Amino acid sequence: MNIPAYWAKGTTRHDVHTRNILTGKPMAPLSCWGWSDTSVADAKEKGRRRADAVAEMILKGNRPDTYLYGDRPMREEILDTWPSEDGSLWAAVTLNAYGCRVLNTARAMFIDVDLPEPSLWDRLKHRASAVFGNNPMPPRELKETEALSKVETMVRADSNFGIRAYRTRGGLRYLVTHTHAAPTAKLTCDMMEVLGADPLYIRLCKAQKCFRARLTPKPWRCGLRALHVPFPWPDQGAEQEVRHWLSAYGDKTRELATCTLIRHFGSAAMDDEMSRIVSFHDEATRAQSGLELA
Repeated sequence: MNIPAYWAKGTTRHDVHTRNILTGKPMAPLSCWGWSDTSVADAKEKGRRRADAVAEMILKGNRPDTYLYGDRPMREEILDTWPSEDGSLWAAVTLNAYGCRVLNTARAMFIDVDLPEPSLWDRLKHRASAVFGNNPMPPRELKETEALSKVETMVRADSNFGIRAYRTRGGLRYLVTHTHAAPTAKLTCDMMEVLGADPLYIRLCKAQKCFRARLTPKPWRCGLRALHVPFPWPDQGAEQEVRHWLSAYGDKTRELATCTLIRHFGSAAMDDEMSRIVSFHDEATRAQSGLELA
């Protein structure tokens, strides 16, 4: 998994009097974030190299607006780690940019599927059908049923398959339980595409070399602004501000769930690692609590 322990900004060594070929103006020193599993100093040096690479792009007349996008992991505080016997991580819990806890897994495939809000036309058709006594399925439920039919088709094709399906506030979440998966493998990406995963989520899984599942509700769904202090915390005061925000966030989300278990499709067989993932995820998200989703 690509979840670095250390982050630091590195600044380019390019002469500040070098002119930007796009604007003709002197180019100020550039800074980029670097990361490392070794030390802050190593992260800073890697950040400097990234800054040099971006400056080189500019000097050659290329626009770096998409340069290096998607190749970097997320800057997140590591809250907990689950190491293997060889020292490598097979799971970790991190704090994302807006303040939610996220489960990162090296081999347990989570798939988040966004279901678009029903359009005005969809809602009008549903109401019209109801008026004429047709008892139609609500638009959101219809989209969910269509999405879950793909899971049912996959499970029918192979009796060894096992997939847990959850309902989220904005769609569905699947957890493949019968086998381990590699986040960067083509077969994995193909399966996520077939089941309707967001392309940006697939891209993030490749960059982080892991799968991700949000464990706690989004703050704006429970009356809080998102956490606005970026990690790593710039100073002790900023960290105290974060801890205070997290305390208020915990109070606000106490009676809310992140997802609800719909059912387990196919085979219930799973190894010890997967069983631990399922238990931890379901407890952390309150998936069987019946609480309101957020």
